Amino acid sequence: MIRRATGVAIAVAVLLAACGDDDSSGADTTGVPTTATPTTAAPTTAAPTTAAPTTAAPTTAAPTSAAPTTAAAEPGAPDGDDKAAATAWALVFDSTAPFDQKAPHLADADALAATIDAYAATGEGFGGITLVPTAVVVDGDTAAITYDVEFGGNPAYGDQQGMLTRVDGVWVVGRDEFCSFMASARVGCEG
Repeated sequence: MIRRATGVAIAVAVLLAACGDDDSSGADTTGVPTTATPTTAAPTTAAPTTAAPTTAAPTTAAPTSAAPTTAAAEPGAPDGDDKAAATAWALVFDSTAPFDQKAPHLADADALAATIDAYAATGEGFGGITLVPTAVVVDGDTAAITYDVEFGGNPAYGDQQGMLTRVDGVWVVGRDEFCSFMASARVGCEG
């Protein structure tokens, strides 16, 4: 008898949960039905529906992008230092970026041309290699970068650390920093 009462109580609870409490006909304020009328519904088959695309009205909020976030910035640092540092970093380590775009942001770039070519070839095997900055901390003319490594746009390694410096107003990745990552990518630094 107790099992039967328990089963009935569970069935009532499930029925009440399925019905909800927004039905004002036939329920008091506690959600318990005051009358019960059994009904039988014929089975129906619903045709799939597609929603028409909607166009959102433009907003005045700033657009979002994959731009890096700033964990901290030097007080009084010019606006955009963190973004400029992150952009330089990402460009230097993008296996698909051409040499002439990387060169201004890479120390000793001309001597590393063969390494850059080898990195581009290695990157092709992975669908491209990118280092995506996730945080930047600018301290004077030095920027600490936290970044994720992606192969073909897919995350591979997260929360990696790197450093670059500002030389004559341009953010530059040092040769040692560059060659360290090239070693982990199994591309030896030549030149």
